[in-house]
Amino acid sequence: MIRAANPEHDWAPHPATWIVTMDYETGKRVAFGRPGAPRATLPEAVMASCAIPGWYAPMVIDGRRYVDGGTCSPTSLDLLDDQGLDEVFVLAPMVSFDYDEPASVVGRLERRFRRAMTKRVLHEAGKVRRRGAAVTILGPGREDLEAIGVNLMDASRRATVFETSLRTSAAVLAGGATTLPAA
Repeated sequence: MIRAANPEHDWAPHPATWIVTMDYETGKRVAFGRPGAPRATLPEAVMASCAIPGWYAPMVIDGRRYVDGGTCSPTSLDLLDDQGLDEVFVLAPMVSFDYDEPASVVGRLERRFRRAMTKRVLHEAGKVRRRGAAVTILGPGREDLEAIGVNLMDASRRATVFETSLRTSAAVLAGGATTLPAA
């Protein structure tokens, strides 16, 4: 699919496209496309970044195994701290600032995990903000979380999640609200 959308190039047309993965053996983040990173084609990098442990096998690129970069960070926002940016918008599906209250134990565990991911992303956002960039993080709120449910991989909910997100995200952005608490 990636090759069909980008048939004339081995990499994305924009030179600052980074696809974040994790080296399965070392546990270190690898941002394919970033200077100094190992070489990969765009389809290889995207497949590696989609290799969620427990659901998909690692992607082998040049003899090394890579998995989803979300295993290191839900956004890898901190990789932007030295880029001299003025403004950063982050779409963060694993981050929430307004939680629902699921009844199941699994749901409560997922929300606890989500709170830990939110804390990590806020820390990363602080790094970027200290360098002078305005940071807006858009993540699921209470209504979105109810649409998502407790199983993030439940494909039967995709349409509902997408429709809910279009509405709630537009409302947040139209209101000029930022989902990142003020520093």
